[in-house]
Amino acid sequence: MSKFAIGEKVDNAADDHEGGTVIAVFPTVDGSFRYAVDTEGYGALQFFTRKNLSFTPARPEWRMMRRYCR
Repeated sequence: MSKFAIGEKVDNAADDHEGGTVIAVFPTVDGSFRYAVDTEGYGALQFFTRKNLSFTPARPEWRMMRRYCR
């Protein structure tokens, strides 16, 4: 079973912690998984192994942040 599901927000733990959304999960021949991540701001898919990803903590919506930052 894969660690991340489609639609989950993840961070790239290996490089600069860029965020994105998992849009596809692919099983490999050896039984592990690869994750296609739509990275924010790049408009491109990147493929990662499980060890290169981490969960993104829940973030408040922009409207909520704007209310508290005034």
